[in-house]
Formats: sequence, C-alpha cells, structure tokens
Amino acid sequence: MAENKTDAQIIKSIYVRYIAVLIGVLIFVGALVWRVARIQMEERPVATQQVVKVIPKRGDILDRNGRVLACSVPEYEVYFDSRIDFFKKNPTILNDSLESLAAGLARVFAEPGHDKQYFYKKLIDAKNNGKMLKLHEKNVDYNTLQALKKLPILCNGAYRGGFTVNTINNRVYPYGGMATRVIGSFQDDHGRNGIERAYDKYLFGDPELKQNNIALGGNGEEGDGCDIVTTIDADIQTITHEELMNVLKKYDAEWGCAIVMDVKSGEILSTTNLSRNEDPADSNFYENYNYAVKGRCDPGSTIKLSALMVAFEDNYVKLTDTIDTGDGVVSYKNDQLTVTDWVRKTRGDGFHKIPVREVFAQSSNVGISKIINEHYEKRGQKGEWEYIERLKSMGLDQKSGVDLQGELPPKVKDPSMTTGDERWNGTTLLQMSYGYEIELTPLQILNFYNAVANNGKVVAPHYVKEIRKDAKIVKKYTPRVTRSSICSKETLRKSHDILEAVVEIGTAKKYASKYYKIAGKTGTAQTFEKGHYNKGKWRGSFCGFFPADNPKYSCIVVIQAKEAGEYSAVGAFKKIADRIFFMDEALLAKTLVDTASVAYVPMMANGYRDDFKNIFKTIDIDFADAHSQWVKNDFAQDKVTMKDLTVDKVLVPDFRGMGMRDVLYLADSLNILVECHGLGKLKRQSIVAGSAYKPNDLIVMEFE
Repeated sequence: MAENKTDAQIIKSIYVRYIAVLIGVLIFVGALVWRVARIQMEERPVATQQVVKVIPKRGDILDRNGRVLACSVPEYEVYFDSRIDFFKKNPTILNDSLESLAAGLARVFAEPGHDKQYFYKKLIDAKNNGKMLKLHEKNVDYNTLQALKKLPILCNGAYRGGFTVNTINNRVYPYGGMATRVIGSFQDDHGRNGIERAYDKYLFGDPELKQNNIALGGNGEEGDGCDIVTTIDADIQTITHEELMNVLKKYDAEWGCAIVMDVKSGEILSTTNLSRNEDPADSNFYENYNYAVKGRCDPGSTIKLSALMVAFEDNYVKLTDTIDTGDGVVSYKNDQLTVTDWVRKTRGDGFHKIPVREVFAQSSNVGISKIINEHYEKRGQKGEWEYIERLKSMGLDQKSGVDLQGELPPKVKDPSMTTGDERWNGTTLLQMSYGYEIELTPLQILNFYNAVANNGKVVAPHYVKEIRKDAKIVKKYTPRVTRSSICSKETLRKSHDILEAVVEIGTAKKYASKYYKIAGKTGTAQTFEKGHYNKGKWRGSFCGFFPADNPKYSCIVVIQAKEAGEYSAVGAFKKIADRIFFMDEALLAKTLVDTASVAYVPMMANGYRDDFKNIFKTIDIDFADAHSQWVKNDFAQDKVTMKDLTVDKVLVPDFRGMGMRDVLYLADSLNILVECHGLGKLKRQSIVAGSAYKPNDLIVMEFE
C-alpha cells in the first residue's frame, strides 16, 4: 500500500521541479547567447577592433600667383586576400566567383598580356598557396579603384571579399626639375628638405584615428594639410632656370646658382641650383644641392663693395682720391703676399694712377688692398679690429635668416682667432679686402647687396607669403627688418655710384642696357679644396640690382667652371635681367620710347621654317634663312633672322613662341605628351627647355 505523502512533502517536490525547470531555462539562454557571440566573432575578425591612423592629404605648394609647384595626387595599392576567415567558412563563394572576377579584372586593366586567363591563373595560385595577391604592378587612380569596387567578390569589401586598399599620396611637381632644392621633397609622409621640410607641420595636417571605420575625434577633411603660398614667381623662376642652364652648358661648368629677390620686401622670386651628376657620360644639369643656402665659399671681388664701404664710413677715402696701382702687382709683409691685377695678366701692365671710383669699377686688387693696408693694416690690431667691427655692423657675420633649414653661417675671421685652420695671420685682412679668407653663401652676398639697393635696410629673405586652408588665410608673413641701416646715407650714395660705374666704365660695361640701368659687381675666385686653392677651378659671379635709379630686383649669379670664362656670370645676369624687365609691365610703362624711330613688324612666332618663308615673302619682309626644319625668329634693323631651333629626342625642346598647331605637331613627332591651355603664342611650358624628358611626363602648355 502506497504511503500517503504529507502536504509538506508535496510542496517540497513541486519546489524541486520548479527549480530544475528554471535552471534548464537559464542554461538554454546562456547557450544561445554564447552561440550568437561566437557567430559574431567568427564573422568579424578581432583585427577590425584595431585603431587605424589615417594620414591626411598633404597641402599644396603654390607660386605667388597661385600656380601649383607641388601637389598630392592620391594613388592606391590594390590587393586580393584569399586567406580571410569568411572564405575559409564559405569556400564555395570563392570558388564559384574566381572566373568572373578574373574576367572583370581583364576588363578594368585591359593591357596586353593581361587577359582573363592571366588573372585567373594568378587568383588560383594565390588561393592554393595562401598568398595575398597584388592585383596590379602599379598603383591605380581613383577611377580605376571605383571600377574595381564593382567587381564580383571585391564588391563585398575587405572582410567578406578580401579586397584590401592602401592609399598613397603621390607627390607631383608640375614644373619638373625646376627649383626642386627650394620646393623640396618628402619621404614617409614628411618633408625631407626645402619648403616641404621647413613648413611640414602645416603641409602634413592632423592625422585622424579610426576604429571600425568610425572617426575617434578626428577632423575628416578638416585635418588635411594647409596650402603654402610661396614668394616664387613661376615665370621668373623659368627665366632664371633657362638662362643659367644655357650658360652652364656653354662654358662646360661644374655648377651654378642664380637667385632673384624683390628689393623692398625680401621675397625670393626665384632660385636655381644646377650641377652635374657623378656620371661623366651625363652632360645634363640637375638640382642636386642647394648652393644658394649651403654653398659657402670665397666670394671673390663682390666683397670689395664692403671693403670700400668700411673705408667710406671711416672717412678715409673719397671717390675722387687717386690710388697708384702701379704696374698691376704689389707685395706685402716681406713678400709673404703678392697681389696682382687682372690687367697685369692680360696685357702685362697695370692701371697706374686711377681714382677710387675706377679702382672699384676696374676691380683692381692692388688698389683695394692698398687702401685697406694704408688705413687699417698698418695700424696693427687696432686697425684690424676697427675693420672687422665695421663689417659686423653691416651684418656680414650673420646668417640671412632665410626660412629654410640648413643655412650655413658666414666665416668672418677676426684677430682673436690664433689657432687652427681659421687662424688670423698677417695677411688675412688684406686678402679679405678683395675676396679671400672670408666665406659667405650666395644668398648672404645677395642679401648684403639687396640692403644697399634698399636704402640700407636689411630685410630677411623669405620664400613663403601665406599659409591657407581652403580659401582662408591661416597665417600671413610680412617683411621682417633685421637691421634698420647698414651704414650712413652718404656711404650708400657712394656705393650706388661705384656699382653703376662697374657697368658704365668698368669690367661689365659691355653688358650695359640702353633701356635701364644696372648696378653691380663682377667677381672671380679660385676654388679652395683640400687645404689649398685649385687653379684649375674658377668661380665667377655677378651681384647687383636693377633698375639702378629705382631698384626693384636684386640678383646674383655664381658659376664654377674649369676656366673663369669671359664674364659668364654677368652675361647670364644680363639675360635674366632683360627678360624680367621686359616682362614687367610697370617698368616698361616708365620706359620712354621715341615712336618716330620704331619699326613695326607683324607679331611673329617660332615654328615651322617653310611657313615663315611664305609669310615673309608675302608681306615683303627681308629675312635671313636658316637650315633646320624648325626655327626661332629674331627681328633687328628691319630684317628677320631665322635661327635653327635645335630639337633633341631626349631633351625637351623650347616650344615658346610657337603657335598651338606647331607645338602639337612637333610634340607628336617626338612622342611628348602635352596639355594645352589658352590661345595665341606659347608663353610658358611646365618642363623647361633642355631638361631630360622621361616617358609619360606631361608638359602643360600655356598660350597667350
């Protein structure tokens, strides 16, 4: 007989069953949550939780008129990764779509040898061997990337389609190899030199942090870099580059440097640094080194200006004082130092007695050294210190303060230096007076001459005008005066006089212009190498400003070659100055022209020889014929002279002055890619004439 349960036993049994059901429900819910979490982890790899640093778009570098000197163009590395977890769990999706993906890749890239079979083989190999496949050897552009995103499998993205994209901001320099040492270069997302480095913090922008494609306090496009508006004038830069290149080739030089500055503001309008490569078979010149900022060397006779200015300030000499330079040679310190004039070497005699103005104009080493010896060296250390302190008061011992990194300080000795290679000796002061035992960079010499042109005021040379973000000015740079005056007004007046005399009656008189006045000084120096002066290397220079009566531009040209050359630097200066002057509408407007004596001819362009012959015959203009198929036309004395236009299949031709039809015809015949803007004659080409042309380089042509 079954035992009857009590009420307490019945209640206890029900409670146990209830607890068992509850525990079962909790176990079921826990298992369900665990399963959902596991599925999510499998579908979304842990890697997606990583924080990614997104590099912002680098800002552009512009010339003073807004033309692009450097810009970033995004390019993309594209990969297919068959190893992702999604493909491991869904192998049929990958296998069923590889053939259609291969066909799509063949359509997108459409290159010889890159057909469907080619890509299919690559995809299968990557799948079977567990490799990541780079879909194209080269980086692709934005449009190609968008086309790839629409292809089978790849359209599912990185985690379900294995499509991996790396963005690379490729830096493009539209003007080719021009001014590259100033504009600079960059590596690993940051500037290496030039403006790219000096203003990197503005150009780089603010990196953005992203997790799961969600910004973590980033700025998006607001974090992109700022644009740098430079002081460089692309037209003047092109002129400087072309003329320096021409003279370097003419004299088979080693290197050359040319700088043009705005006198009042200190804005650097152009800088060209050209030198040869180490390959002796390569005859071209490249921007390998920034001589303007780092090329510290003996200045030669351009330093004579400071020597006479010191003597003027101390009232030791007048312009009309006569100096006996004798037969062009003089010895000092018991024949420890012999000083010789250039005229002694060329005609075997000296200038004899000439006024101080002509001592400078004719660049007499004997005359300058005699002035400094008489008034400073003969008085021992007191006189030596007096001279050096005067130089320092003019700022010649200081850096120019240019807004680029790496400027070397001047080397200006003084009597306190008694040991080492830089020690002061009994002949140091005399050699300093005519350009040796003192070292400055081309920019530092130009900055001194610019101060003379600028009524004595020293303005720090600079390359940047503004920093912009979108259309807004973030920062504006104004001229920075570093010294209110380097000397008295009377000394400045005398300095202008002797600088003009160089071009009027002195060593540069053959380069005088009938349209405007030039003031400046020629210089020649041997090159100091390995502890001695190398007589096989000469450095010629000319530094000055124009128009001399109201200076607007200052300029220096320095050229190092095996021979001094017949005024190679001043010749290049004159051509640069001429082209700038006739391009400057404000200066031209002030030039008075006697219209009664002007001969008018039709506007002419350079181009195809036979076309011009027909035109000149039709309108009855006398002309001198040329031999080559392409010609340059010059008009002088009522006659056109056709000159052969050299066309080289390796170097970029000089298209300037041609019409668009001739430009396109010639470019096509040389397999040169061009992009044309405007109408009329070609005024500017983005890659300058004489530069090495590389396949796929694009030359932008501007017609006016």
